[in-house]
Amino acid sequence: MSQNYFSVKKLCEIFGGSHLKSELLNLEKSGKINPSKKFRSGAILKRGWPLEDVPSIGEHLGFMKSFNKPVALAVFTTKGGVLKSTMALNIARMAALHNIKTCVVGLDIQGDITTALGHENDVDDCDNLDEIIEKLNRTKGLADLFHNHVRLEDIIKSTDIPTLSLIPETPELVALNDSLNNMNRREYWLQEKIVSKLKGYFDLIVMDCSPNWNKLTTNALVACDVLISPLECKINNFRNFKVFKLFIKEFKDEMHLDFENIFIPTKYCANRKLGMEIKNWYQVNVSGCTSSGFKESVISEEACALHKAVLEHAPSKSTSKEMRELLIEIGARVDSCLESETTQEQTEQSYQWDYDYHLSKGLRQEDGAKFKRSF
Repeated sequence: MSQNYFSVKKLCEIFGGSHLKSELLNLEKSGKINPSKKFRSGAILKRGWPLEDVPSIGEHLGFMKSFNKPVALAVFTTKGGVLKSTMALNIARMAALHNIKTCVVGLDIQGDITTALGHENDVDDCDNLDEIIEKLNRTKGLADLFHNHVRLEDIIKSTDIPTLSLIPETPELVALNDSLNNMNRREYWLQEKIVSKLKGYFDLIVMDCSPNWNKLTTNALVACDVLISPLECKINNFRNFKVFKLFIKEFKDEMHLDFENIFIPTKYCANRKLGMEIKNWYQVNVSGCTSSGFKESVISEEACALHKAVLEHAPSKSTSKEMRELLIEIGARVDSCLESETTQEQTEQSYQWDYDYHLSKGLRQEDGAKFKRSF
């Protein structure tokens, strides 16, 4: 039972360090968070909070803050095995533990993010094939929504964190990808039918894409505000990077998109010289590359197998501290992107006001148009 509870020490380690202890206890004393409960850890009785109480604690105590408007992130790169789904898992779970209402949208036929979040992980425990088939058939996904068999709310599944939801991957994603070829505005289906509606309910949408650039990936790129691309610090991915970056640039130009691109070095190891050299090259030469990264570690593999973020699983380890720094940096970059968008919108609105004012003063419409174009 202890794994469902978070002690004072563990919560402080997750959200920033032991210096947060007095603040946490003051939050409890003031009634801003639920009172702690006794739980058994081995033979010892401790006090702590169940998982469902952690988001409200994270909102007061944590290092991730809600953005000023809903944000859609796409996690994508054209290379498998680079910790893409692991990155999506850690972003989503930690955001949810900060009381940021988050929805993960699985877009990879391999279903890595669905598995990582523990959806239907009890299926393998079933001995009866008919029972397994019945359970699997109850899971509806994006393909069912596309064919109008279900509503959007029917395919959103809850998780063990009350502020984290999931639209799981299903095998029918292959057919959905093909079906998108036959419709008008096929690049905008995900944005118009899914993401724009999810933004009415969630603060953060995380789309975990396939490493194959297919129609669903194109939809995710059109729908995203920020693209997060893990860059493996190995020679094959290093060679692939320039082509990938060129593809992204050409796609943004062709579709008139202006999403932010955040590159994250992954799978490096301090005692491997080539990997560290590639990591340093990324950070020096790649615009948008983070100063923090996500190294190769057994801890992250264990956390993923347990359907947890690394900070949940082992908050005192160096891998977790690195992840905290990375999430802080990503949050700051997203905030900066949103501020730039707001400034641009305000500038455009100001120009419109000036334009309307001159028209109201009797300028001919064509003169007003010239005035507007002068900006």
